[in-house]
Amino acid sequence: MMGGMQQPPKDLEPATDLWTVSTSIGDMLRDWETEEGVPVRMLVPGGYAAFARIMHPAWDGPSRTRRVRWREVAASSGARLEGTVAFRRVTVPPGTPVPLGPSGAWDEDATPEDGTLPEAETLVLLRLLAPFTSTTCWFVLWEGWEGLRLDPSQVVVPWQGNPHLVFRGPLEVIPRFGWTRWQTPHLWFPDDRAWCVGTYLDSHDTYVGGPAELIDQILTAPELETLPVDGEDLAVVSREWLIP
Repeated sequence: MMGGMQQPPKDLEPATDLWTVSTSIGDMLRDWETEEGVPVRMLVPGGYAAFARIMHPAWDGPSRTRRVRWREVAASSGARLEGTVAFRRVTVPPGTPVPLGPSGAWDEDATPEDGTLPEAETLVLLRLLAPFTSTTCWFVLWEGWEGLRLDPSQVVVPWQGNPHLVFRGPLEVIPRFGWTRWQTPHLWFPDDRAWCVGTYLDSHDTYVGGPAELIDQILTAPELETLPVDGEDLAVVSREWLIP
């Protein structure tokens, strides 16, 4: 793991001016959650031409000896994997009540990582984003983990119902972002909004919005498990974990 670093990267700048943040990216930070949930186009706002969903891999069991793709889980249960279906729903056969909670019928210690794109998938995504990135990036990260604040006056903004810290830096800083644990930002995008990546705080997947060429490359990358999604699909379904 590349997380656990003792010092934050020097080329990561904490945003300390609320006016600058508000005027520069305020439109990207609106709380878009509705009674039904959060649509894909609101989790990764910016009016993009296309969207991709990246599923975080699960594990084969609590010993975590092998990564397991959602398609393997779905093939075992007979469930249909499509759109924005939650991980818990592909762990049981069609028509079967789903156990409450994020794991469904899967072992709780073997569920996909939530709230962060795993390291291997992140490195692949960075490689694909690089040719489409020509400006400095904005990074928005939940402030709940100790040690993330780099400046006492660092701007905190509400996003998707939770307080988040704001940073700026080059795209290349992402693998060094988790100096307290492996963690990708929950929302990140370049100044020119060429693309946007969003991971809901407790979700098992990550969404990317961008031009069709970029999204096609993400959807066909063999290292990633992906699905094409529509901007109107619900990336987050309200109270999903409590629905049988």
